[in-house]
Amino acid sequence: MAEGMAGRLAGGLTRRRALRLGGGVAAATLAGVSGWELYQGVFRPARDTAAVATPGVASPIGQSTGTAFVHVIAHADDGLYFHDPELALAMKSGHPCVVVCLTGGESDGYNGLEGQELQGKKPPHPLGPHNRPAYVRARMNALRRALAWTATGDLQSSWTISAGELVPGHQVEINTLEDAPNVKLYWLQLQENRTIARPNPDSLRGLYLGATATLGTVRPQESPVQGTFQYSRQDVVDSLKAVFRKYRPSLVRTLDANPIHAQKQPPNYGNGKQPPVPQLRLPVYTDHADHIYSALFAHQALEEYWADDRQSRLCQVETYRGYVNEFLPWNLGVDLLAPKREALEIYAGMETPLAPCADPAGCADHKLSTFDVTERWARSTRYVAPGAPDWVARLSDGRLAAFALLNGGAMQWVQRSAGEDGWTGPTQVGGSGLTGQISAVRQPDGSLALFSVRMVLDQDPQRSVREVVFATQISGLDKPLVFGDWQSLGAPDGDPVQNMEMGFPTVTVDPNGNTYVFVRTFSGGVAFRVRNAEGAWQPWASLGGDVRAFGLIGVQDGLAAVAAPDGRVHVFAPGAKALAYWVSPTPGAVPRPATAVGLPLSSGPLSGLALADGTIRLCYREPGTSTIVVAELAPKAKAWRVVDNLPDAGGYGLVVARETGSAGAATGVAMVTRNDAGGVAAAAAAGTGLPAAWQSNADFHVHVPGLAVDVKGRAVAAAMRADGALYLSRQTSAAPGAPFTDWAPAADRALGGENPAQTANQQGV
Repeated sequence: MAEGMAGRLAGGLTRRRALRLGGGVAAATLAGVSGWELYQGVFRPARDTAAVATPGVASPIGQSTGTAFVHVIAHADDGLYFHDPELALAMKSGHPCVVVCLTGGESDGYNGLEGQELQGKKPPHPLGPHNRPAYVRARMNALRRALAWTATGDLQSSWTISAGELVPGHQVEINTLEDAPNVKLYWLQLQENRTIARPNPDSLRGLYLGATATLGTVRPQESPVQGTFQYSRQDVVDSLKAVFRKYRPSLVRTLDANPIHAQKQPPNYGNGKQPPVPQLRLPVYTDHADHIYSALFAHQALEEYWADDRQSRLCQVETYRGYVNEFLPWNLGVDLLAPKREALEIYAGMETPLAPCADPAGCADHKLSTFDVTERWARSTRYVAPGAPDWVARLSDGRLAAFALLNGGAMQWVQRSAGEDGWTGPTQVGGSGLTGQISAVRQPDGSLALFSVRMVLDQDPQRSVREVVFATQISGLDKPLVFGDWQSLGAPDGDPVQNMEMGFPTVTVDPNGNTYVFVRTFSGGVAFRVRNAEGAWQPWASLGGDVRAFGLIGVQDGLAAVAAPDGRVHVFAPGAKALAYWVSPTPGAVPRPATAVGLPLSSGPLSGLALADGTIRLCYREPGTSTIVVAELAPKAKAWRVVDNLPDAGGYGLVVARETGSAGAATGVAMVTRNDAGGVAAAAAAGTGLPAAWQSNADFHVHVPGLAVDVKGRAVAAAMRADGALYLSRQTSAAPGAPFTDWAPAADRALGGENPAQTANQQGV
């Protein structure tokens, strides 16, 4: 519809008239920028924006502290589908927010749904029915409009456009949003796969795996980029490294480098009768091939960037599920879904009323159906690593410690004195190639053991490594703590390609001193390893059960494991059809498939808690809303019950709960989770009851919050900011249900007071 309007408007306009309507610009100063682009309110000539004041922008790029976001995507709409609403928060923060799009997303060059043109439902395109350069330009225009609306409220807000180089001899298009110049787009325009799964050698996949030596670009219609270019594998890596060096990100977001395979594999790897070249003989996944390999290129570039640049900012990495969201319960509530849908409607040219477009290439991506825009992939935002509920822990001497992954290694913050304000950190724990999330688990001797996943990528998938690793605390008196070397627990699937789908470890220790590690497997089930009290690890084994009963892909990641006071271990996993449940038949026995819990579905990760009276409590979010479900199995009870009087906290993702109280006496329960603003909602209640209200903080944090109980019996909530800083809030007293303090950085500062975090909040997200 927008294209049809563009054609009518264009019919009565001269180029001179178009330039005047574009804001009085007398001439285009960039090669390849036409009057059409200037008219539509999307582009203006490049100008020096160095003097433009940007309220809220943090430390200048080049300093070792501060906040900067880099989003690496494959196609123009990927950030809108899979990173939003967190992309929106990044853009609105005022900090540098850079989106790097690797492919042109040119497909077959037809800007419409399949069959529309043949059925007479879509008029012929003025530039031809299958025009790849025009379709690429239309998708670029569409994304600029959607991002402009998100960042400024005006989809016609102007952008500057220029050509530049990230690696010598390879031009890219660079766009800057004039009214929010912290928002930038880099377009490499590499040829896309042109199908979702077919193993095309001329693609990011073929280039990454060595099926082709170079990959060409598609020059968009009316681009300042002069010509097309051939990229080697290292050219793509070096281009991303150049972006990282320029912006020194504190947070990098990618798509899914470890997608879930399709349970029914087509013959010959999806290539019909002819098998592809050897490098491309890999499973077909429930995601677009370009999504996967854009993420793999980003991860390789990060590893090289961190190794090359020791002065880089501490950087966190988040990865997001893609097309598989279609097959899983949706997880966004209405308040977060509405603006996400609006941005996608603008991108697809479905906004009401339609905004004028005078670019003959178009200003929208008409390949998207209404279902694509409003339902399908729009209704979820899901981390690949669902988050660990136990990244904050109490040491044997009563102090608290928190752990996070930055620059591919583990970092720690440690309380100086038990029960007091003031922390040290961050300091290195060590390790490399660590990814996703980290858990800190108290062992029977009182020391901590850290668990994470180590991932080492190689051009040959058979040489890539993904394994569970752990490190054990060897000194409890040091500040910082001292841990031994990281040791490998391997992976439950023997094949390296299958191991890449392994989930993240969920760990619990039973009263007999046995440590259980559970992970999602390639088949969609759950495997475990157990270490007995003497320290001997048993081999990987399966928990069993029919994974088909839980949905198309088996169980999701986001397991919960609870060791009950009676010595039995309960294990839960979310599924698209039902919650999976395993429990030890007797104390100390391995969990076995249990009778169905009969509880509502979960939209994502679960967390479990064993109350002092032996009750097992399960917390999660129901599909399609932000509603938190709390379910309980009382001691000797035969059935679970849902406690449904918890107020709405907003947000999505993991809900963490802990019993509060000191000296082994549980007096209350505290909970933390993410809210709609990307901040933390915290709540506490007396006894085993549920909170009556949430204290909701609007300061954006990364991933999932943590929760521990200090030596005085108070709940202490923790959250990582986008600048790599740890922030804390604790209950004001040990009284059951006591409120939480304002948030403050984990440093030698009090957590109480009027608003001790105010200054820090003005400097960082």
